[in-house]
Amino acid sequence: MRLTDRKKEILGEVVSKFIESAEPISSQHIAENTRLELSSATIRKEMAELEDMGYLTHPHTSAGRIPSDKGYRFFVDNFIKNKIKISSDSQKALARINLDVDKDMELESVLQKSSQQLARLTSYLSMIVAPAVFQSRFRHLEILKFNGGNLLLVLITDIGRVFKRNFIIEGVYNTLDFQSVSNILNQQLRDKNISDIDYSILKISENNSYLIQLIKKIIEIIKSCGQETMLYNRIFIHGTSSVLNQPDFIDLKKIQRILSIIENEYLLLNLLLDISGDDEGLIVKIGSEIFKEGPDDLSLVASKYKIYEHSTGAIGVLGPKRMDYYRVIGIIGAFVEGFKQIFRTKA
Repeated sequence: MRLTDRKKEILGEVVSKFIESAEPISSQHIAENTRLELSSATIRKEMAELEDMGYLTHPHTSAGRIPSDKGYRFFVDNFIKNKIKISSDSQKALARINLDVDKDMELESVLQKSSQQLARLTSYLSMIVAPAVFQSRFRHLEILKFNGGNLLLVLITDIGRVFKRNFIIEGVYNTLDFQSVSNILNQQLRDKNISDIDYSILKISENNSYLIQLIKKIIEIIKSCGQETMLYNRIFIHGTSSVLNQPDFIDLKKIQRILSIIENEYLLLNLLLDISGDDEGLIVKIGSEIFKEGPDDLSLVASKYKIYEHSTGAIGVLGPKRMDYYRVIGIIGAFVEGFKQIFRTKA
């Protein structure tokens, strides 16, 4: 059985109407509410064949039909992704989306507020993963001394991430020594990739040789920041209640399955980390494509974003399979473009 142009048109209409209404779509509804100029009987025959081909299915209690995962996939690939121009649509969407952030905010604050705004705009679960620090470059550090000999290292990267680490060190050092070490490292490490920083790349004069132990300690702390976030990337999640309020999830068992996913921060993090390594950028995963084991009631629209051309994070939306893909793809694209503009001004 061949997927004819007429079948494609009918499939597109069924998916579109189901996304709008969340109700199974009948052949009569298609005949009365589209411009296909086909009889209800003809549409009914074509829909039956589409069901046989695996593109549609129907609830036992309804004569209408709903899209299968295969039907959604065809719809996204042929009616959405191949027709949408992410760059131009993102610019249009960006004109309507004012990212509620300030260029002077730390990276975490930008992503936190953006995640909240993304959840409000889509009414789905929003997720944003910050770039790992090992992708970033050294910008500045400060060493602060407190009463009792306690010390605080403040490390700032080029993308605005701030790391604070308490430490102690053997030996007697005064405030001028800490300032000298800060100056040496700020001068010699600026714009170096965090993952490349090592004591061996430094040049320490004889006059400052007494500071070597302190310098090695600071380098050790800087490297630990990078190694720590190779295993842990900060993820910002919002909109759990919005997802559960969708009409698709009124069944208690479905709600429990969905909660088991959206409350698992580690699972969501790894889901987006897979995206951030995808060279294609924007991706759409539908139903069983998302998880090898787990609920197949969800769809994911996600994209990697890049700031300063070298640090990559990921942004995504998780919602029902019956999501408005065109709108969500446009909004995700707008946020990606918005991040580029924000961090271009922060550079």
